[in-house]
Amino acid sequence: MNFKIASEEILDVLHLAQENLLRAERIKFEKCKHWRKNKIPNSPGVYALFEKDNKLLYIGESGNLQDRMNEINRTVNHSFRKQIGFLRYNGVKSSKKYDADIETKLDTYFAEELYVAFIEVYYGRLEIEEFIISNHQDYLINSVKKRKLKTIMDYLKDVR
Repeated sequence: MNFKIASEEILDVLHLAQENLLRAERIKFEKCKHWRKNKIPNSPGVYALFEKDNKLLYIGESGNLQDRMNEINRTVNHSFRKQIGFLRYNGVKSSKKYDADIETKLDTYFAEELYVAFIEVYYGRLEIEEFIISNHQDYLINSVKKRKLKTIMDYLKDVR
């Protein structure tokens, strides 16, 4: 059995997912477990990180949004925190933590400035993430991912 979805249909789904994510409720980031359990679903999805002035900073995806919000608190686990430490506080990038002063500044930044929005997505998270990043790459701090497989964006180039 052949199953083929038209590029226009895929593009419609990607645009709808982007719109839903960018219009989703912005939830103030908190470091505590209670916040994650009460505000963030234990499900797969795509998320966006914003500063309090609604400036979009980062797009990510995860098989478990609740777990990802825990990982983002730790410099060793998440590229967003590493990038903020480097860009805002002149931290020296490494695979481990920054020095205590920069880690404290990062904790304060997260507590005072950071908001998260998400949509639950059970299939196609990577494609949605890549689509949104490609549409907002000029001001996101996402590091460009080098995927080895041909992605949905390769197929949709000519449709846009």
